[in-house]
Amino acid sequence: MSDEPWDLAPATSVDDAAAALVEVIAALPGGGEQRDGQVEMAAAVHDAMAGGGTLLCQAGTGVGKSLAYLVPAALAAAAGKRVVIATATLALQDQLVGKDLPLVAGGMAERLGRPVRWEVLKGRNNYLCRHRFGEHAQQQFDQGDGPATAAELARQQQLSEIQQWVPRTRTGDRSELAAAPDARVWSSVSVTSTECIGAERCPEGHRCFAEEARARSARAGIVVTNQHLYCIDLFGDGYLFGPHDAVVFDEAHQLEPVVTQVAGLEITPAGFTRLATEARAVGAAGTAADAVADVSNRLADELGPLRDTRLGAITGDLASLLEVADSRVADLAAELRSAGDDAADLERLRVGRIAAESLTALRAALDPPQGTVILVEGRGRLRLAPLDVGDLLASRLWGRQACVLTSATLGPHFVGRLGVPTADHAYLAVDSPFDYPANALLYCARHLPAPTRDAYRAAAIDELAELVAAVGGRTLALFTSWRALNDTADALAEHLSDIRVLRQGGDLSNAALLDALGDDPATVVCGTMSFWQGVDVAGPALSLLAIDRLPFTRPNEPLAAARREAAGSDAFMTVDVPNAADMLAQGVGRLIRTTVDRGVVAVLDSRLATAGYRSRLLDPLPPMRRTVDQAEAIEFLSSIRNQHA
Repeated sequence: MSDEPWDLAPATSVDDAAAALVEVIAALPGGGEQRDGQVEMAAAVHDAMAGGGTLLCQAGTGVGKSLAYLVPAALAAAAGKRVVIATATLALQDQLVGKDLPLVAGGMAERLGRPVRWEVLKGRNNYLCRHRFGEHAQQQFDQGDGPATAAELARQQQLSEIQQWVPRTRTGDRSELAAAPDARVWSSVSVTSTECIGAERCPEGHRCFAEEARARSARAGIVVTNQHLYCIDLFGDGYLFGPHDAVVFDEAHQLEPVVTQVAGLEITPAGFTRLATEARAVGAAGTAADAVADVSNRLADELGPLRDTRLGAITGDLASLLEVADSRVADLAAELRSAGDDAADLERLRVGRIAAESLTALRAALDPPQGTVILVEGRGRLRLAPLDVGDLLASRLWGRQACVLTSATLGPHFVGRLGVPTADHAYLAVDSPFDYPANALLYCARHLPAPTRDAYRAAAIDELAELVAAVGGRTLALFTSWRALNDTADALAEHLSDIRVLRQGGDLSNAALLDALGDDPATVVCGTMSFWQGVDVAGPALSLLAIDRLPFTRPNEPLAAARREAAGSDAFMTVDVPNAADMLAQGVGRLIRTTVDRGVVAVLDSRLATAGYRSRLLDPLPPMRRTVDQAEAIEFLSSIRNQHA
């Protein structure tokens, strides 16, 4: 990273950046449409990158935000600077590398005067490990004495396909495989960053796919990665990305939960079981491995009654058990450290690194850093998480390089939540170019019982069935709980005999569910929280987006409860309502994806029309027409059905 003032040659001004964007748009297949908001955003990103500042930009759906930051990034890269782009999803990462960056480089080729080099960098476990594959993968799923099961045969077939792929691949990236392999299969041919024994020790280190990817990214002007990996590096030694002049966080509304996860740690019974199993597989003494496995059983018993609980501190029997675990894992680690240089001992070294990571987590749990919340979540997961990510980011991120954060839902309150210096940032909100008043209707079923009433579920199901029938399917229904999803899906399948009702968690993958919605209009897809973000079904296939309840965080969710407590008496308005507004806006954003899309967002929670805080939820939403009249919503849906009959 250069300490000299930015020289964005050959573009030296905001006007030049805007002109470059126009050139890229003109070069799009079929010609592109210039959007004032996109140009405004590109100018603001250019300013932030040129001045080394911080920009938060809320860019509505359809603005074209990826081109708006890629053009300034390409100008910076052509001037010899390094830019890292961190996304929250693999889908966007693949879009940037496979589609958007080639378009930008092609459209700006004459202006730049030199090629722009970009690379994608993923976590180590996304790349095949030649050493693990060569030494261990094949025998892991060899048939035993009896006949192989169907699952074993499928895994053996996948390993065979991987074996044929390895000589052909340049990157070793599993995304190149025609079909995603079973998790067990891939874990047998890859390693995590913790398990990796290092290129210097590994006999395949000189041609390691992961190390080659890092070497290529170090020579690139633009590096595309994911927020999780970037934050691991941010809170680690900075080895992965090295010095860089700017970072762009796309889907930046996800940054807070990503930092919360990366900066925290967790201890689970399954982790001790895995460590014991791996240790036995490389010949560790049975007694040491058995002692660690015993910790797994005892920890499950200890954490079971504490499900969804916040602990003030780790004390009593739980503290004693973690001290026992520390001693037993340390004994196992000492045995594993006796590794030599042959292949078997290298595997012992790999497992020893897993043991060392377990020790780090145990010792942090026994002496948690200040500002840490101690939680028991789910089925026996002990988790430590930072209460406030702002302080962490303030000390590691802001001011060290230019930072651009963008999302369709990035309200001004993110400045405080992420610890952005109040006096040292710019904020920009760019409206969507879509004609929401003409093409979209926001309907709130105000007449329904409150969601807390016993009569609510049956009434909401009847309401949804009427709306779905009016549009003939074409529906994505979003739920805040699995129980509500399954109860509604069962009832809709019974009510709507001529419409296919599919649900998340059934026989189809999430991607296959969305494909099914696109293939057959007489379809309803019911999804829970992972469908509220990142889903993109354009056209009349999705004409009704139904939301059963406002997406407030569960009252007993431990981390949210801790943050409410820290916020004090105004916690509902400063924690719960902003979080719900962000998630609601994400959900609503699934409906209108192109300029010709039409549809209805139906919120089956009367609080959106009656609660005193409703304006805080409505303000971030696109400017759709609003109604509480069911007849108006049904008329609109019927017109869509007739249009596409």
